[in-house]
Amino acid sequence: MLIPKQNVDRIMIFIDGTNLAKALKAIYEIDRIDIAEFSKHLARGREIRGIYYAEAPYLPERGATNHAIQQRYLNHLKSLPGVIYRKGYYSKWYNPPVEKQTDVNLAVDMVDNCHRNEFDTAFFISGDSDLCPAIDVLVREGKKAVIVYFDTTKRNAFALRKHAGGKFVNITHSLAEKYKWQAKKEPEPFDSGGPIS
Repeated sequence: MLIPKQNVDRIMIFIDGTNLAKALKAIYEIDRIDIAEFSKHLARGREIRGIYYAEAPYLPERGATNHAIQQRYLNHLKSLPGVIYRKGYYSKWYNPPVEKQTDVNLAVDMVDNCHRNEFDTAFFISGDSDLCPAIDVLVREGKKAVIVYFDTTKRNAFALRKHAGGKFVNITHSLAEKYKWQAKKEPEPFDSGGPIS
């Protein structure tokens, strides 16, 4: 007797890194979250097929410290299995420079993976309404779309939520604190103190 296979909900997560970082800082005074652990929280035991993370590296000349901190975080992300980093850039044609290409990278990955049937449910961590047309494609193709963002008066992703049929996960203060990313301390240089006499 054949036993029918259980339906498996395959998860894919798409993250607008700059959008998320700015909102975390503005709302909760938290710099970054642990993407791997937060993604597991969203998946709730379901298979994560990929985590797409898009962000533009800060320009060092506009703040060397912020650039260095961001680079540590991005290097950490690139080392994680299953994380695909999409690099944007800051255009210096504008003053101040404007971030380019990150939302386009995410939208292309979303639609590409949808048409290759790589997932059943997509989580979008962003409040950027530029992603609405890509979400419309996913929903039209029968995929589930869930918006993951904040529920405040200024940062709420209302436009995206409508396109996802209202499916929404709120990044509360307690969630942000629970999954706050802590950079590992660099090991202290060993000092032998000179030869033992």
